[in-house]
Amino acid sequence: MISKLRGKIGLLQRTLAWPFIKLKISPNIISVIGLILALIGVYFVSVQNWPLAFLFFLLAPTMDLIDGCVARALNKKSNFGNYFETMIDKFVDFAMLGSFVLIHPLAAILALGFSMLSSYAKPRVALIIIADNHDWPAIGEHADKLIIILIALLLASFGFNVIEYGLYLIALIALIGTLQRMKYAKKLIEKAEKKGTLLPYIKKKKER
Repeated sequence: MISKLRGKIGLLQRTLAWPFIKLKISPNIISVIGLILALIGVYFVSVQNWPLAFLFFLLAPTMDLIDGCVARALNKKSNFGNYFETMIDKFVDFAMLGSFVLIHPLAAILALGFSMLSSYAKPRVALIIIADNHDWPAIGEHADKLIIILIALLLASFGFNVIEYGLYLIALIALIGTLQRMKYAKKLIEKAEKKGTLLPYIKKKKER
């Protein structure tokens, strides 16, 4: 999974974060800037200006890459900040995939729908067992989809309009990722059942 490369690009993160750290910009503001950049990219998709759409869809997730680094440097890490950043990421995901609905409706809807299912598969298991945010063995994560979108936009900038195929590819890997996560969730739940570590309200239901 591409997201695993994130921990290996610390120097790049610190370099990009340096101006924001010097200006003492709040990491939450940086996350919002990322959303604004994504929305500008949405406009350029709507007018089919692929080079500028590529540029802003590249800049938007860059904010996600550095907001955590800025939070650590400014000693502004918080539980809500972590939650807020993640929610903004989902808004950015929705904006980027949703921007193609008017151009390639079926492909965009499938990409959005299966991405939603993939995203829900992990937190849903936390309503049954105690679950952390460790990397699950599944494809179709945020970074995987982002790379596909950027490659498709870059190719479209040079006259190779493969965006629709890119959206179908995202839908496919998101579907596969959903099934992988469901399988892994089943394994975690069965393990919790054997250890007796289901959440308390689940245990009470089983006892009735």
